[in-house]
Amino acid sequence: MSVMNEAVVGKYVIVRANTAGVHAGRVVLADLANKMIQLENARRLWRVYTRDKSGSISDVAANGLKPNAAHSIGAPISTVTIVNDAGLEIAEMTGAAWESVKNYVGE
Repeated sequence: MSVMNEAVVGKYVIVRANTAGVHAGRVVLADLANKMIQLENARRLWRVYTRDKSGSISDVAANGLKPNAAHSIGAPISTVTIVNDAGLEIAEMTGAAWESVKNYVGE
């Protein structure tokens, strides 16, 4: 495993892939040379609102979800493997940001 791959394993991240959408979870396996990442305890982020109105996953990764907003987040799944030939955007989450996603309960 390369240093880059090892650097993300064990971290909570948000991953954007044009073919798979946006997911948040803990990295268990990464093969970035082959544009593949596997997350555990993952959730698909269908629609989220950011604190700074940018709508960026970077803001969610840094600051968490906007409080009291009607986010659309999928149910937790044990693992998801994302492979995307066009590449992956990976943003490491702060602990507070992960907690906001993990604990979100929609209507």
